[in-house]
Amino acid sequence: MKKIILSTICAMCLGIGAMASDGKKSGEAKTPMINDLIKIQIPNVYLKSGQLDVTPEQTVQIQEVVRPLMHDVYQAKMNEAYGLEKRVQRAIMQGKSKEDVKDMLDTIAKLKREAIDTKLEVISHFHKILTPEQWETFVKLAK
Repeated sequence: MKKIILSTICAMCLGIGAMASDGKKSGEAKTPMINDLIKIQIPNVYLKSGQLDVTPEQTVQIQEVVRPLMHDVYQAKMNEAYGLEKRVQRAIMQGKSKEDVKDMLDTIAKLKREAIDTKLEVISHFHKILTPEQWETFVKLAK
């Protein structure tokens, strides 16, 4: 009975994921969706759009401090978690039990927690780099 319930839940999750493909056909390239444990907005979108009007000095600081954390640490952890999520999905669809995937689930939770910690560190750096006015603008835009 547990296997049936887990299989049903996984099938529903896969179905929801398929619906989130923005109408792309199965042959089209898709960007995999990797979710954090919780959603925390960082200013990068508003930097790229120019809405925060950062100085060249701030841009250098962001490139030196924030970018390595997001690209080398955060993204690596999220990519590893994504790979494990796919393995769990396949295992469940093959009839594996909750106990069979327990270690992978624990690792996913650990990786995502570490990724969130990195993201919080990034936000702290942004708070130090941006002026109070820029930070206030970011907070308003992120709502």
